[in-house]
Amino acid sequence: MLLFRISPVPSMSLTPCHGHRPLVMDVLDVPADCQKGWYLSLMAPNTKGPEFAWLDPSRLYCNSQALADCVKDLLGPFHSDPVDLVAGIDAMGFILGASVAMTLGKGFLAIRKAGHLCVATQNQNYTDYTGREKTMEVRLDVLKPGLRVLLVDQWIETGGTMRAAIQLVENLGATVTGVAAVAIENTEGGKWIKENYKFSHCIPEGLQSQVDRKHLDSFKSFTK
Repeated sequence: MLLFRISPVPSMSLTPCHGHRPLVMDVLDVPADCQKGWYLSLMAPNTKGPEFAWLDPSRLYCNSQALADCVKDLLGPFHSDPVDLVAGIDAMGFILGASVAMTLGKGFLAIRKAGHLCVATQNQNYTDYTGREKTMEVRLDVLKPGLRVLLVDQWIETGGTMRAAIQLVENLGATVTGVAAVAIENTEGGKWIKENYKFSHCIPEGLQSQVDRKHLDSFKSFTK
């Protein structure tokens, strides 16, 4: 189940408008008339090999309207939910999380990779999307019982990183109001998050299968 109410279409394209414009557009362009999720076509494919993530969503942040629309879509399901604090996950979750926090008028808490904070912290081990064992940390002087936290990351692939962040927040007594990311892949970990927490993402129903296959049709434009 997706939280965004988007009418399903038989074949989803990331063409920004009605098809009379080319699929490729300059990263700073803002189409005059576009469909929901138009900014997803700005995401770039991996050109460096399997040791990197399969795409780079951060390209869309270069476009101010794209970033604003992305944040708006992420916050849609949470308009009626009380949020006291936004927490973003190191590192790309910092960009999106801080943007979400500013839009809500709330503070932002950075969940860091271990070893970067010079204050007392709570640590949590996890396995990231590459299968590597890592540790994240959060400061001890912010999270407390009753605090309602919206967790934000750029992308949820295996779900291991987000699940560790959830554990950190809840172990310190705070409540996870919801989870937000540009996309949540339908992996075992991604499904666990969807089944156990309120969530939001920006992927229309017709595009989810491309995300799960780790290849977007819009990538064709980057080879031209």
